[in-house]
Amino acid sequence: MLSQVIFGPYVRQKFRVVHALGFKQVSFYPIALVLVEILKILSKFRVIRIHEVYNSRIGHFATNTELSVLAARNAEKVLRRRPLNFYCFQSLKSSNLFLEKMWRREMFCLTGALAYAILDIAKRVEKPQIYFESTNIDENGLLIMEKLPTLEFLNSEISTGQKFLSDCGTDRENRFVCLNVRDKTFLEKSDPIAWSRNRDWSYHDYRDSDIRNYVAAAEALAEMGYTVFRMGAIVKEPLISKHPRVIDYATNGMRTEFLDIFLGAHCAFAVSTGSGWDSVPLIFRRPVMFVNHLPVFEQSAGTLDLIKLPKILLDCNLSEVLTLQQLIERGAATPHNTQAYKDAGVVIRDLSSEELVDAVTEMAQRVEGTFVETPEQKEMQAKAKHILSTHPKLQPSPNYYPIRAQFASCFLNRYPNFLD
Repeated sequence: MLSQVIFGPYVRQKFRVVHALGFKQVSFYPIALVLVEILKILSKFRVIRIHEVYNSRIGHFATNTELSVLAARNAEKVLRRRPLNFYCFQSLKSSNLFLEKMWRREMFCLTGALAYAILDIAKRVEKPQIYFESTNIDENGLLIMEKLPTLEFLNSEISTGQKFLSDCGTDRENRFVCLNVRDKTFLEKSDPIAWSRNRDWSYHDYRDSDIRNYVAAAEALAEMGYTVFRMGAIVKEPLISKHPRVIDYATNGMRTEFLDIFLGAHCAFAVSTGSGWDSVPLIFRRPVMFVNHLPVFEQSAGTLDLIKLPKILLDCNLSEVLTLQQLIERGAATPHNTQAYKDAGVVIRDLSSEELVDAVTEMAQRVEGTFVETPEQKEMQAKAKHILSTHPKLQPSPNYYPIRAQFASCFLNRYPNFLD
């Protein structure tokens, strides 16, 4: 019986669960147990899938959920019959309530303590497997194969968004760019419980950037006719610019959870340092450029169709820019921890303002269809893809994680020895 599988581990862990949810929420476990038992029986006659939805962080809430939905559709085509899909939210509170509203329109969602209990129990069912963990790694290229996003805006929502853009002086819906620059402030202020327990978030510091370095790039885009919205829910410093088309949406009081999604879904393109929000334009199939992005090799970013420029990684003794091969050999191409770069003898340098201007200019040209890649640049792109696709320290087997992202040509031009 499933109850025998569940209650042994459950009794050993009940105090942890009670502490996390409270006694009232734990009372949902008997109901969840019955529901999972029923689904287990139904799975003998119908394909049952219980999907975990990571709704506590907007990046996972967007990308993981979109990939789960697309994978379920793909399975339906293969099986030639429709599975019963249940999407259970693992957190009691969603990172963006408007995004939650949109997902609820598209799929059968279970939320709250009941969803938590169902997930906790379903994970323990070995055969038949009914629990499916989500991922942000698009191994099968689903975001490319499925041209249209799962989520759609209502006409009234589109009208609201268009009015906002008009009020900001943006005459065309897609003539604006979203700029997303990560700093440590969001985690510090959005997770006070962790901080009260002395949770150290400094291992994320390698991902941070100074917004002041992006002013010139934002103004360059503005001079090209784009309105630039600096995104962010909680940020360290404002973006200070006198250009009328550079708008610090993150700090000037405009921000809403609806606009966080609407702007990401309708921008001409997004420029991001690689944090949760940039998953919004990605799932709406908007072009995305990652700048100052680390690690150099990351499975989730690498499998996506985007343009990237990493931070500059130098030898701590020689102050020389390390090549991709050197980074791989040192174990510095994949770390998600600040200390790991120090241990590898690597100094991290952010891209300069000039480099960021070159980057966003190239991205605008790519989106507008005016960028022409030279034969030399194509050769460098092919070489970079070959290294990332086949190196045994990066891939369990060649192309296990298909590489779809490519380096910006301006980055490869400036650092031609990076691929030596």
